Amino acid sequence: MTGTRGVARAARQMRRLALHVLVPAVGAAAPLAVVPAVTSTAGAAGWAAIAVGLSVGVAAAVVAELGWGIVGPQRVVRQPAARSRLYAAALASRLVAVVLTTPLAAVVTGLVVVEHRPAAVLVAVGVSLGALSPAWFFIGLGRPVVVLLAETSPRVVTSLASAVAIVHGAPLEVYGSGLIVSVVAALALASLLDDAARPPRRRDFAGVPATLREQRVLVLGRAVTTTYKSLPSAMLGGVAPGAVAGFAAVDRPLRMGLQVVSAVPDRLQTWVGHPSPGLARRRSLWSLLANAVLGLVVGVAFATLMPSVGRLLFTGAVDVPPTLAVWGGVLAGVVCASRGAGLALVSAGRPGCTTLAASCSAAVGVPGLLVLGERAGAAGALAALAAAETVGLVVQLVAVAHRRGGHGPGSHGPGSHGHVRGSHGRPDDLVPPT
Repeated sequence: MTGTRGVARAARQMRRLALHVLVPAVGAAAPLAVVPAVTSTAGAAGWAAIAVGLSVGVAAAVVAELGWGIVGPQRVVRQPAARSRLYAAALASRLVAVVLTTPLAAVVTGLVVVEHRPAAVLVAVGVSLGALSPAWFFIGLGRPVVVLLAETSPRVVTSLASAVAIVHGAPLEVYGSGLIVSVVAALALASLLDDAARPPRRRDFAGVPATLREQRVLVLGRAVTTTYKSLPSAMLGGVAPGAVAGFAAVDRPLRMGLQVVSAVPDRLQTWVGHPSPGLARRRSLWSLLANAVLGLVVGVAFATLMPSVGRLLFTGAVDVPPTLAVWGGVLAGVVCASRGAGLALVSAGRPGCTTLAASCSAAVGVPGLLVLGERAGAAGALAALAAAETVGLVVQLVAVAHRRGGHGPGSHGPGSHGHVRGSHGRPDDLVPPT
């Protein structure tokens, strides 16, 4: 009987993990359909313009999201009765943020891009509005199917429709327009699928200053992070415009691939965010190991496959040589490992340490990208980003080790629960979900 229950439990976990993988995989596949449509009709110049719009839009979205994608899921896990209030507070604060960041994204994109400027600006606006995504909320509730229906499906439909329209002669502007429509549709569907995902009211907007104060350190870290994670294409366009298409040919598929494998840290967020501090710390160590192994696998796969994939994806308009693919693989591996360290710090109640790590990474990444990008083109830019991510990972690991040394598992310092075996005393509570 015990064996049967164990098999059933493992089967349920496998189904849940499959859903968590499916959601970002489908979400990443949709933009990939647009890439060959753009390169086959507008060439490398069209791709470079769209890539800059994506870069600036993602940067604006990262800042306007205000860190809810990091702290939100674990808050929903720990305060399920307050989920409606959390959703409304998050949406109100992000609406205020996008009012400020979206026009700025449009202006920056317009200044950097010369060819296909209106299309690039619309893409930047559409992507920046993605800060309003309700995905974090349903991840915290452990409902990946709702994420697929409410957030991923509108993006897939509009992206595929845009790709077909562009191939048949529509202007590149239809892609950015579709992104804007998908954001509106996602918010509407979220409120229909869950009553707790309600629009914010006046009192929710009144609480925005308090939300900003509470998460200001995390927001600062996100703002710093975006300078070297999301803006490289735009910055490279300022010092080496000819390298943008090649760099983006690695960077964009890399970010989309990282979006797919984000299913692992997403799944671990609710598992690591356990109310018991002792168990949460031990689960954080499992999370670190799982993400490090994932990084090794992803990095090797990307370095090996990207040259062949690039020839198909960019229809011969942009080349991805092995050197760029290897640097992309190194970058992917370090990013995966860094996500595990970030989860451990958030679980330990120290999200501010991620800001320190981001600041150190930016101090290396921004000047490194500008200098190496100008001298060595796309390869230099990717090498600078890999070095920046490595610095950030080391800083986070030092912070995690310091936490473990002071109040690690088995200690009896403040916040420790001693030798906690699990929420119900089960040893298998320490086994990561499959």
